[in-house]
Amino acid sequence: MQKAHKIAGSKQLVQRQSRKAKREEQILRAAFEEFAANGYAAARLDDVARRAKIAKGTIFLHFRDKKSLFRAVLRNLVHPARPILEPQPQIPSVENEHVLRDLLSRQYIEVVGNKKARALFRLMIAESEKFPELARIYWQEIIQPSAATLGQALQKGIPSGKFCAGDTGRFPQLLVSPAIFAVVWMLLLGNRHGLDLDAYKEAHLDFVMRGLRPAAQTNAPQEPSSLQMGGQP
Repeated sequence: MQKAHKIAGSKQLVQRQSRKAKREEQILRAAFEEFAANGYAAARLDDVARRAKIAKGTIFLHFRDKKSLFRAVLRNLVHPARPILEPQPQIPSVENEHVLRDLLSRQYIEVVGNKKARALFRLMIAESEKFPELARIYWQEIIQPSAATLGQALQKGIPSGKFCAGDTGRFPQLLVSPAIFAVVWMLLLGNRHGLDLDAYKEAHLDFVMRGLRPAAQTNAPQEPSSLQMGGQP
C-alpha cells in the first residue's frame, strides 16, 4: 500500500511539473511575440497575458517581473544552441578547425536563418540604449558564452599549428561579424534583395579559415568571382 502511494505521488509530481513547463512555454511564446511587436518599453504584461490567454496573475507564478520574463525569453531562444556552445575539451586540438567551422555554421541556423532571433536582434538595437540593463542581459546570456567558446576553439588550434597566433583571439567578434552583417542585411533588405545564405555562409567560413591558417598552409588565391550583392531590384 505504501509503495502504491509513493508511485501515485511520483506520478502526480511529474504531471504537475509537466503542466508547469507547458504553462511557462506558453507564457514565453506570448512574451516573445509581445516584445518583438512592441519593444521592451511598450510591452505590457497585460498584453502578454492576453496573447497567452491566461490571467495576468498567472505570469507572476512563474516570473517575478517583466525584466525576469525578458531574461527567460532570451534563455529560451538560445537554449537549442547550448550543446554546441558548450566547451568541448575532449576534442583533439588537431580537429579544432572542424569544431570552429561547426560553431560558425550554427549561427546561420540559430541566428541568421531564425526569424525569432532576428526579431530579438532588432529589439536589442532599438531598446538597449534606453535600457542598458537589456544590453547587459544580452551580453551575459548570449554574447559572452558564445565568444568564450569561440575563443577556446581558436586557442586550442594554435599549439597544433592549425591556426596562427595573432590578435584574432582577442577579438572573436571578427569571426562572427559576417553573420551579424547578414542579419542586418536581412532586416533592412531581406525580401527585396535577399542573400543566398548557403553560398554566403561558405564564403564566410572560407574567409575566416584562410585568415586563421599560417601563411605556409594557405592555398593560392582563387580567381575572384563576380560580386553578389543580393537579389535583383
